[in-house]
Amino acid sequence: MAALKSICKMDKEKIMAIISDPVKWAEFYLKNRNCKSRKYWKHQREDLRCQDEYIVHQDGRETGKSVSLVTHVLHYAFITMGGSALIVAPYQGHLDTLIDELEFQLENVEDLMASIAKTKTGNLKIIRKPYYRIEFSNGTVLHFRSAGPDGKAVRSLHVMRLYVDEAAYIPDRAWKALRMCLLPKGKMRIYSTPNGVRDTYYYKLTTKIPGWTKFHWPSWISPLWSKKRERELLEFYGGRDNPDWQHEIAGEHGRPAYNVFNAEQFMRCLIDIQDYWKIVITSEAFDSCNCEEEIQNRVSDILNLPKCKGIYYLGADLGYTADPSEIVLFEEIDGVLRLKLRVHTEHVSYPILADIIATMDMAYKPEALGIDNGGNGMAVVQELLTLDKFRANDLRERLYGIDFGGMTTVGYNGDKPLKKRTKEYMTSLINSALSRKKVEFPSDDIELEDQFISHTYNVTANGIIYRKGRDHIIDAVRVAFMARDMERLNEIEPMELIIKMPFAITDPIFI
Repeated sequence: MAALKSICKMDKEKIMAIISDPVKWAEFYLKNRNCKSRKYWKHQREDLRCQDEYIVHQDGRETGKSVSLVTHVLHYAFITMGGSALIVAPYQGHLDTLIDELEFQLENVEDLMASIAKTKTGNLKIIRKPYYRIEFSNGTVLHFRSAGPDGKAVRSLHVMRLYVDEAAYIPDRAWKALRMCLLPKGKMRIYSTPNGVRDTYYYKLTTKIPGWTKFHWPSWISPLWSKKRERELLEFYGGRDNPDWQHEIAGEHGRPAYNVFNAEQFMRCLIDIQDYWKIVITSEAFDSCNCEEEIQNRVSDILNLPKCKGIYYLGADLGYTADPSEIVLFEEIDGVLRLKLRVHTEHVSYPILADIIATMDMAYKPEALGIDNGGNGMAVVQELLTLDKFRANDLRERLYGIDFGGMTTVGYNGDKPLKKRTKEYMTSLINSALSRKKVEFPSDDIELEDQFISHTYNVTANGIIYRKGRDHIIDAVRVAFMARDMERLNEIEPMELIIKMPFAITDPIFI
């Protein structure tokens, strides 16, 4: 059994009462982020103490499901001799959240750290590459792996415990491999927020397949829920009938949803881009700046961009100051768009965002720049086109402010313009590039991968509604693709008999 130093002075009966109960064990050992002893909510206690063979969750956000999952994993590893467990999530970004919580507990709980096995040279048996693996002194091994589009990473494993997070986003091809990892008499726990997609194994587990114990935790089950929080989220999502509210808050399958991007096509476009880099800029970087010149110099120092020759396209999704903003830069090589640079900003005001874009423009001289006209975008476009300090950029023929809610003329039938909703059209450009492998994304940008794989849409009487949140990078990519396509769109004339498009104009959504 793993180390029990903290309770060794108790009598055997008290020790066993703590060890055998995952809630008592966790509240005795584990810590909150303020390093105080962890206390579990009522619904978490019910979940942790449930011993059923197959358990599936259908939860809203902020209900404590990740904490419950990691707690169960640690308790299993701590008390089990020679056990084995596989912890799976769709992609590495989801796994990193769980690994972070596990490592926080190891670093802050002495007995947990003491229970990790060591090599002959005294090193802890924690392996991080190519897959995260941790071995305890009692012989129990934990494997953390992403399912990916087809489950290749898990095919060689056979375990007694299987834990799955964000299960709604795991493709059925991956489930086929994943399900066979569980040994006979093993147990499985599945956690997820529903996404409205109906043709998935996760949906069947929560609605049709018998033998599963189901937990349903809407966001308001949390003791931290308040009327104020409810009002804020109702305003953000646009009411209780909004599919995102139904999925993210109510934990309901709600209105049917569909994946915007094909996961397999997207994964084929992930490559190792050696000279790709991501830059994060926060408002604190400019706290000591006292004038406009100092801000410009600070921007230049942070970006530190060399002047490059090539064919480039820039896209920017600029939220209000309180929101994150994303700026992406693609290089076109033999007709393929390769993502070279991503700038992520937080709490940065629009005049500084204008300086950032202008600095990137001076270094790369993109053929075209697209900026979302919502949020701070319109103000940034105005500054870049009118202020004297940006005159040298000469952006009038290259900069496009793009209205996501507008319509775009994509061709003519005789003298009749054929129009499409701009956001749908931009999305179709990305999907066309993915299907033809005409775009390349960096394989090590986990946040980008997470957004593309989890992005969904609903079909309503008013057309296609894309899921809110976790789409800032995607929106930046959308406007970059749109900016690249503007030259072709601007050349379309009435009376053309052939509409030059990479897809059928009648396609409802280009997946």
